[in-house]
Amino acid sequence: MRSRSVTKPTVPMSAVLASASLLALAVPQMAWAADPAPPAPAPEPVAGSGEQIADIVVVGEKRAVNLQSAPLAISAISADALRERNVVDVADLNGFVPGLTVSKSEGNERVIAIRGIGYETAQNPNSQPGVAFHIDGVYIAHVVALNQDLLDVDHVEVLRGPQGTVFGQTSTGGAINVITRKPVFDRYTGEASVSYGNYNYVRTEGTLNVPLAQNLAIRGTVQYLRHDGYGYATQVPGYSKFGLDDADDLGAHVTLLWQPEPDFSVELSGQSFDAWRHAALQKCTLCSTDPLGGSLTYISDPNPDPRAVTQDYGGLYKTKTRMAYLTVSKTIADKVIAKSVSAYQYLDKNQTGDNDRYAYANYYDNLVRWRDYSSTYSEELSFASTPNKHFEWVVGAFWLRQNALQDILEYSSNGFATDPSNGQATNFQTNSPYQHTTWAGYGQGIWHATPKLDLIAGARYNWDRVTAQPVQYFAVVPPRATESAAVTGKVSVQYQIDPSHMVYVTGSKGYKPTGVTFAADSLWVKSAYKKETVWAAEIGTKNDFFGKKLRLNVAGYYYWYDDYQFTAEDPIPYGGGTANIPKAEIYGLEFEGMWAATRHLKFDGTLALADGKFKGDYYAIDRQTAQDVRATTYASLGYPAAWYYDSRVIAAVEAAAQNTNGHKIPKLPGVQGNIAATYTTDLGPGQLTFRGEVVYRGKFNSRIFNVAQYDTIPSYTLGNLYIEYKPNNSMFTFSFTATNVTDTLGVSNKFADPYGSGTTSVEYIPPRQVFGTVKMKF
Repeated sequence: MRSRSVTKPTVPMSAVLASASLLALAVPQMAWAADPAPPAPAPEPVAGSGEQIADIVVVGEKRAVNLQSAPLAISAISADALRERNVVDVADLNGFVPGLTVSKSEGNERVIAIRGIGYETAQNPNSQPGVAFHIDGVYIAHVVALNQDLLDVDHVEVLRGPQGTVFGQTSTGGAINVITRKPVFDRYTGEASVSYGNYNYVRTEGTLNVPLAQNLAIRGTVQYLRHDGYGYATQVPGYSKFGLDDADDLGAHVTLLWQPEPDFSVELSGQSFDAWRHAALQKCTLCSTDPLGGSLTYISDPNPDPRAVTQDYGGLYKTKTRMAYLTVSKTIADKVIAKSVSAYQYLDKNQTGDNDRYAYANYYDNLVRWRDYSSTYSEELSFASTPNKHFEWVVGAFWLRQNALQDILEYSSNGFATDPSNGQATNFQTNSPYQHTTWAGYGQGIWHATPKLDLIAGARYNWDRVTAQPVQYFAVVPPRATESAAVTGKVSVQYQIDPSHMVYVTGSKGYKPTGVTFAADSLWVKSAYKKETVWAAEIGTKNDFFGKKLRLNVAGYYYWYDDYQFTAEDPIPYGGGTANIPKAEIYGLEFEGMWAATRHLKFDGTLALADGKFKGDYYAIDRQTAQDVRATTYASLGYPAAWYYDSRVIAAVEAAAQNTNGHKIPKLPGVQGNIAATYTTDLGPGQLTFRGEVVYRGKFNSRIFNVAQYDTIPSYTLGNLYIEYKPNNSMFTFSFTATNVTDTLGVSNKFADPYGSGTTSVEYIPPRQVFGTVKMKF
C-alpha cells in the first residue's frame, strides 16, 4: 500500500494560550509544595574561575536544596550540558545519568528505566510506567507524550529510587522533572540559534523575554527541528528509497509570570508540540520465510546495509501534544507556603507501519491504523513550612482524571477476522476507550535533630481506578473495572559529617497501580492484573574534597519487588495481556564524579554497576516460542479443525512454558557509564571550549524471557565531541557538535512482537551526526 503524504499544519500557539486562559478561569486554584520563587538555575559544574565546583540547587522533593545536601540519589543536567550533548528529547539522556536507560518500543514509545525499573507493558495503554515524567512538576499522563522535544529547559533533574511520598504512583523506579526557564521582570532578553548538519539536519530556536509591567513578564520559545531519514525502505511502491527515522518537529513553550508581591506569584504556562515523520526504522532479525504457510524457518533482512530494510509498506507517524498549567504560590505569615498546580494535557498520536517487517510475495501484515488519544486533568494542592532550623514539613493532595482511547486496525493476508466495512482480512482490531482516576494524600517531615543530624519520614496514600469499554475484533467486549490502593513512603537518616561530607540511609516503598487488559479472562492471563510494589534500601554519601575541586557521590541500593508487571502470552491464542511475576530482587552501586583539575581543565563521569533477578518459581512462555509450538503441534496432529484452539495444541504450549526463576531483570545493563573532559582557554579575542566524551552502555535483556536471539541487546561504546568559540563582548557564539563520532551501530532495543506477526526486529541508535550552530543572545 502506498504511503500518503502528511499535511503539516502550523502550531496553533494561540490555542495553547487560549486553553491556558480558560483553564485559569474554569479550574479552582489549588496548591502543591515548593519554593514560591522560580527554581534557581542549575549552574555549570565548575564555577567561573574554573577552580571550584559550584553548588547546584535542585527541587527534587518539591523543596529547593543544594544537591550535595539532598539525602537521595539525584542528578541535575544543566541547559548548557544538554546543548553540548545534543540532548533533544528524553531518549538522548542515555548514558549521562547512572542507572538510567532509555530505549525505544515499536518506534513510537520511549521506555525509561531507572535501575532496571521501567515499563514492561508498553503495549497495554492503561498500564503505568515505573518512572514518573514531569514538566515543571506536572505529571505527564501518557507514555507516548514522552516522545516530544525538550523546550526552553533550564535543567533536568533525575531522581533515582522509589519516590513514593511526594511523587507517588508510577515512580517505583524514580522520577524525571524537566524544569523550564522563567520570565524575568527587569530586562528584555532574547536568543536565537540556527544549526545545520549532515542528513540535512536543521534546528532553529528563538526565545524572547518581555517585561510587560513592573511585576508582569512573558517568556516564549519556538523550536523547529528536522532531518532526513537515517535509513530507508527499499520496496515501498512509488519510492526507490522511502526514508525512515527522519524528524520534522515543531514545538513552542510560553510562560506568563505575575508577581504583585514578593510572597505571591502566578504562572500561566502553555506548551505545544507537533511531529510529522515517516516510521521508525525497525530491521527484521527473525522473520518467517513463509508466514502464510506457517514456516518455522526464520531469516534476517537480506539487505546488508543495517539502515536499509526490505519492507513494502511505508509507515507514517504523526503526534500532537498540548499542555496548559496554572501555578499559584503564596507565602502565609512567613511560615507556610501554599501552592497549586492546575493542569490540562492532550495527546493525539496516529501511526501506520509494516508489521511483518519484510516484503513477501504472497503475504502482508500491515498496521493501517494505530491511534492513541488522551485527555487529562490534574490538580495538586499542598502546604509546606518555610525553611527553618528545627522542623520542616509538607502535606498535600493530588487528583488526576484521564480519558483515553486506543484504536488499532491491522490487516493481513490470512487474518482470521473480517473488517465489516470493506471485507479486508484482519489480524487484529481494537477500538477501546479507557479511563484512569487517581487520588492521593501525602505528608513528609524533616526534623533537624542536631546541627548535623536530620531525621526524615513521609507517607502517601494512593487510590487508583481503571475502567475500560473494549471493542475487540469488531465485537463489544463486556466492560471492566479494577481498583487498587497502597500506602507508600520513606524513612531516612542524614548525617552531615562536616560542610563537605554527608552520608544518608533511606528505606522507601513504591507502588504501580493495577489495570485491565482488553481481552477477556484467559487460561493464564486475566482481564485485570495486580498492583506492583517495591521496597528499597539505599545508602549514600556525597563528598567535596580539596576545597571543592573534587566531587564524588556514591549510592548503593537493594530492591525487593512484589508482583512485577510484564507482557504475558497465554496458551490460548490471542489471550495475552499483562500479568505479574511474584518476586524479584535488584541491587547495584552508582558513582558520580567531577574534578576541576586546573582553571582550564575539568573532568566528569558516571559509573553504574547493577544486577537483578526474578526469584521463586513462576512459569511464562515467550510469544515466538509459543508460535513455533503451535505451528509444529498443529501440523503433527494433521491440521485439526479447531486450529490452534485445539486442546492438544493448547496443552503443548503450556508444556513449553519456562520457569522465570533466576532470569535477569530486563533493561538493566550490568555496567554503564561515561567519562568526559572539558578544556576552556582564551584564544584570540574570545574563549574556546573543547569537550570530548565517551559513553558506554553494557549488555542487557529486552524482556523477562532472556531468550538470546529475541532478547539480548549487545553493549556499545560511542564518542561525542563539542567545540565552542565565543568572541569577547559579542552577542554571538559559534559551535560544532559531533555525536556518535565513530558511527557505532548500537542497538537501542529489540522488539519481539508479543501480539502480532511474531517477528523480531531491532532499532538502532542514531548514526554519526555532525552540525554547526550559530547562536545570538541579547
